[in-house]
Amino acid sequence: MAGQAAVTNAPETGKTACLVADVGGTNTRLAVWDGAHLQRQTRIANDAHASFNDLLRAYLAARPGGRLTACCIAIAGPVTGGRAELTNRNWVVEPIEVADVLSLPSGDDVRLTNDLVAQGYALSVLGGDQLRHLRGRAATGGQQLVVGMGTGFNVCLVRDSAAGPVVFEAELGHASLPDRVARVLRDVLGDKAGAITTNEDIFSGRGLSRLYGLLTGWGDRPGEAILADYDPARPSAETRTVDLVARLMGLLARELVYYYLPMGGIYFAGSVARGVLSTSASAVFLQSFTRPGRFLEQVEQVPVRVISDDGAALLGAARIAGNQRPTA
Repeated sequence: MAGQAAVTNAPETGKTACLVADVGGTNTRLAVWDGAHLQRQTRIANDAHASFNDLLRAYLAARPGGRLTACCIAIAGPVTGGRAELTNRNWVVEPIEVADVLSLPSGDDVRLTNDLVAQGYALSVLGGDQLRHLRGRAATGGQQLVVGMGTGFNVCLVRDSAAGPVVFEAELGHASLPDRVARVLRDVLGDKAGAITTNEDIFSGRGLSRLYGLLTGWGDRPGEAILADYDPARPSAETRTVDLVARLMGLLARELVYYYLPMGGIYFAGSVARGVLSTSASAVFLQSFTRPGRFLEQVEQVPVRVISDDGAALLGAARIAGNQRPTA
């Protein structure tokens, strides 16, 4: 995992033993926060388990440790009515059930939060190789936006305050595509562009696979394979797909500046964002993001970063577990 500065294998202190989890559509990351470090960290494929509780039991069996005192779960889906439902998987997380699996006194010892909210809480403690700088000066205050592109898509707005970060939740993945993005898709795909209607339909792992299938007519291909075969020196279907996604990401980021005014920076997170922006397609993204147009002067002031630490949401969950709860 990149950027492991906050992760050690030191003995647990025994004072705090909070289980933290980042539940994505494909994988779940878990660790124990001892008040200073993430311990017993691992990643588990969701497909191997029928439910989140089953996955928890497997984690505890494989990595036994001392008694847990609390739990904070960041999940890729909305948290409503004291429960969470994974957007891209038929899993429901109930605090009282999690407490039973972990032998905690009650469901009050389990906190649920959206995964992008956890990423937002992690921003101020990330540094070094946990972040990769794409453009602009280092962010110094102001509103910041986390853009998550993995199995699904979502954003969250972060604003610093004297009491700590204030993190605003959203569900932008299911919102309609911005018109500028939709127009480019229609120009490239013609009538086939009608298959892509929401942000998550394109800015996600499944979106990358779908775009490849629509461009080629050969059917979908796994996003990891498309990214692995990206080569700007070779005019392949994979290269064309990744370059188009990077172009569309730039257009989307431009629109997000208008929506949220993230003058403190845009932070891309998730496996798809890292995969695309770690290639030379990042130049395509930047060209699209800073193209001439309205408010270009303001857009050019926005730093763009990539969260390269796969465990950043665990750090955010640990902060939330330490009573730094979302207030918006």
